[in-house]
Amino acid sequence: MTGAENKAERGTGRVGIIDAVRGVSILLMVVYHLHIDLYNSRIIGGELLFSPFVDFLQTFFASLFILMSGISCRFSRNNLKRGLIMFAAGMVVTLVTYVYDPSLIIRFGILHFLGASAVLFALLQKPLDKLLPSFLAPAVYLALTALTWNIPNHYYPGLRGLWMFGFRAPGFRSADYFPLFPFFFIYLFGTWMGTFIAAGRFPRWFYRFRCPVLEWIGRKTIWVYMLHQPLCVGLVWLIAKFY
Repeated sequence: MTGAENKAERGTGRVGIIDAVRGVSILLMVVYHLHIDLYNSRIIGGELLFSPFVDFLQTFFASLFILMSGISCRFSRNNLKRGLIMFAAGMVVTLVTYVYDPSLIIRFGILHFLGASAVLFALLQKPLDKLLPSFLAPAVYLALTALTWNIPNHYYPGLRGLWMFGFRAPGFRSADYFPLFPFFFIYLFGTWMGTFIAAGRFPRWFYRFRCPVLEWIGRKTIWVYMLHQPLCVGLVWLIAKFY
């Protein structure tokens, strides 16, 4: 066994399966957004795209991606810096989408969410680890996820400016929307899992798993997210031109 494999098995290096799952999730997101662009261009219908099954898959894989990101926090040397970089990347996406088409603006998408969550975790990590017993943490995070799950599904007249928490005022728009409630608690559940993964307490196969292509994509998720939409729009334009 190589030194790198030993390091991964001790939970002190990158764990390939985490990056691979992130890679699968981000690729499925690209496929989903491509289908939305095809629908908006009237190239395909929306029967499957807006079906309950696809809604379930979209929510499941987005939540899985958030869970993996929470786990990754336990391997980061500086979550505050990492979070600020991701949030800044999210603001670039906000600016670009607003300039391209104000009706498609992304005010608080997945990059904004992941950036804000990493910053919050950097600030809350020590008190959470100290005050919330490890055996109790998963139940608390799952309960809070369930209690806040439907918050973004409603509009709240008079609560303007609280959309990052899931409280949307009427007229709020965001083409990609991942508010802190309920998704931050899924993220925190991932940070709880990350303590055991970083300590090397998962089965050996978990640390030995390798899929280089998916791992590479999973390590480049910020760039994939920022670049995929312009590429999707260009591809749809070509399809529409010859359709």
